[in-house]
Amino acid sequence: MLTSEKTLHLIDDRRMGGVTRFLDRVSEMRPNDKTLFVKRGTMRGHSHEVGTIVSHLAISWRSFPMLITLRACNPKARIVHVEHSYCAGFETHRVASHKQHRFHTLLRTVYALFDEIVAVSEGQSKWMRDIGVIADRKVRIAPPLVDLEPFLAIPIPPPTPGPALRYGFVGRLDEQKGLDLILPRWREAAPAQASFEIFGNGPMRDEIEALAAGDPRITFHGATDSPADAYRLFDIAVMPSRWEPFGLSCLEAQAAGRPVLVAPVDGLPEQVRSGGGYVIDAGPEEWATFFEKGIEPDKISWHSGQARLIATNNANRSRARWAAILEAQGGLSTPYEEPQTLMGK
Repeated sequence: MLTSEKTLHLIDDRRMGGVTRFLDRVSEMRPNDKTLFVKRGTMRGHSHEVGTIVSHLAISWRSFPMLITLRACNPKARIVHVEHSYCAGFETHRVASHKQHRFHTLLRTVYALFDEIVAVSEGQSKWMRDIGVIADRKVRIAPPLVDLEPFLAIPIPPPTPGPALRYGFVGRLDEQKGLDLILPRWREAAPAQASFEIFGNGPMRDEIEALAAGDPRITFHGATDSPADAYRLFDIAVMPSRWEPFGLSCLEAQAAGRPVLVAPVDGLPEQVRSGGGYVIDAGPEEWATFFEKGIEPDKISWHSGQARLIATNNANRSRARWAAILEAQGGLSTPYEEPQTLMGK
């Protein structure tokens, strides 16, 4: 069991998601760590009798005064921020070009308040450094730390013949996840024997159902309390996201032994660098080509095995990196031995 001086995690969103699942995992490893909910819009930070404060807060100009006083009230604490939200794809799709300078100024100013910034992927870290909002010495790369056991317990099925491939999506039906970009292409290109299983709800569900146009090969299952079980129903996972700081669903799909087709954004490509899926980087037409041709059974078998191996290795690396970050007692944490490569072979 990991031990250290007291650590406090600050959150501003209690909804089930990557942050809360990360903290569930941390609490198993580090039962003495505490979590404090901070209401968004709170103007003042407070003093905390802990050695390390870890921020999982959403960065905005509105939160800036609270973060300034948090720093001022805890001058001897090591304060770390984990960037769960922002990345290159987010900036492209959610920050107007004439507001990018102001956005960069926000990040540069707020990040300066912290002793360390944790990027959840190499892609996110590179973006931070490319836009000049963080010094190299302050960045640590540590992917999300979550429980993969339910996914690793799923048997890898025999390869399905190409024409009858079962595709699947697990996630929110919203702009970020990009399902609207590829569903029309799937309907046009996929063989008649293929199927598409969609798990999740969200603000774009009506729009995406309209894109499905009643195609009997497409099934909407709604939200699921057991995401791991969803992967039992298909062979190939798709992640056509517009932005994805890391892409937790990709890691989970790989743990389930399902190859993943990913968009070339942020933290997704590095997860299939050594196999376990494909980067679809030429837009909707390349997605259509994949759907039309399918994937040969022997390639599915290889990618399925690689997917599970990669997910297992990734989980081990994540635990080592978070141990190095959370175990540090004053000063900067010791970088993980492989700071330039997340996956490896």
